[in-house]
Amino acid sequence: MTESLTDRFSSYKRNGYTIFKQFMTPEVIHFTRKNVEKEFQQRFKAEPDRPRSTISDLIAHQTLSGKMSEQLLNPTVLDFAEYVMGPFVQLDSMEITGFPSRPINQLNLVADWHRDAFSYSDTWANDSNKIHLTSHPYTAPTACNCLTYLQDMNRSTGSLRVIPGSHLDYTHIAEENRKKSHDREVLIELNAGDMIFTHNELLHSGSTNTSNETRYFVSIYFQRIGLPHRDRFDVPEINTLLQSARKRNDRRVQRLFGEDPLFFDREQEAWSTMIAEDRAKLITD
Repeated sequence: MTESLTDRFSSYKRNGYTIFKQFMTPEVIHFTRKNVEKEFQQRFKAEPDRPRSTISDLIAHQTLSGKMSEQLLNPTVLDFAEYVMGPFVQLDSMEITGFPSRPINQLNLVADWHRDAFSYSDTWANDSNKIHLTSHPYTAPTACNCLTYLQDMNRSTGSLRVIPGSHLDYTHIAEENRKKSHDREVLIELNAGDMIFTHNELLHSGSTNTSNETRYFVSIYFQRIGLPHRDRFDVPEINTLLQSARKRNDRRVQRLFGEDPLFFDREQEAWSTMIAEDRAKLITD
């Protein structure tokens, strides 16, 4: 049974993440791995101590562009992104990251606890008034990470670790503890093709890969429109997607690549309506 947006959002709001099972098909997984494996092998052979490596701008990638465009424009992920962020969703980046295999004595070690880009919780970690900062109401994310794994995720490949609810409090992990287990952590085991959709305030960490293969994930990082983005939008592949979107008057896809000339006027109009409603409800003496 397909989980409704409302039910999915309820768990996302509570935990700071939700999981979409089998988001990527086995065929796309195989195609993606086949087309990046050699490059990652060469990179890790040249730099054996490199902890990870990333291929960016996947929409413009010579061989992966078509498949990755389909993943990005999948209504399942875009519908949920708009549900949690509002109609403000812009792409920051789409990339694939590989993690080399390490010796078995490093089995499932914590990689590095962190929050993702545009988070604010850690800003207050050293504030003089931090003692009063214990929790806050749920707020919509400024950005979301959609991580799709290209192999099963377990102790051997390195578990994904999350601290549920850390997007609702000011949990801070000091630098010296960022490679240690946390008493609130949950280790999430996923199947190949599963995608986890996170709030950018969620504390999370990868773990060391000790399988005999490179571990991969594809990241789609969404952000609020207008924020600086890492991927280039002035490339032929994205221009083709935009041309198609313009013909359909598909504002959502246009906005995904930072194009919506009416957006800020429409946003201002929506704000004005809310303000007017609030003032109309005001009880005066």
